[in-house]
Amino acid sequence: MFLFDIPIHKFIIHFPIALTIIAAIYDAWAIYSRKPELHRTGYGLTLWAAVAALAAAGTGLQLAEMVRIDKAAVTGHAGFAIVATILLAAVAGLRYSAHAQEQKGYRSWWLLLQVAAAAFIVATAVTGHKL
Repeated sequence: MFLFDIPIHKFIIHFPIALTIIAAIYDAWAIYSRKPELHRTGYGLTLWAAVAALAAAGTGLQLAEMVRIDKAAVTGHAGFAIVATILLAAVAGLRYSAHAQEQKGYRSWWLLLQVAAAAFIVATAVTGHKL
């Protein structure tokens, strides 16, 4: 649970934040510039962001049980994190399924889900920073 007396959660949390935001930027850039090859990068970043979000949410819930912090603040932070993780897992699952079925097109509503996930990730980061 701890590495060098620092909670592992604090090491993991930066990955889903960065990966989610960068994936959304890549996919938006691909749509704007009409360069569909950029979606491959967004796809990979989304998959890794979902994995990192699952790890961050899991370690965060474990840390909340171990540390004495205001439960109301932790509940808000955890709520944002769980919604962001669900959105990221959904987008990653949809994109992985389309990739496995060899569907070449990018659905623009995936970007909407990605942007929503990025917004919840940012809200999670802001509320977590205040803890």
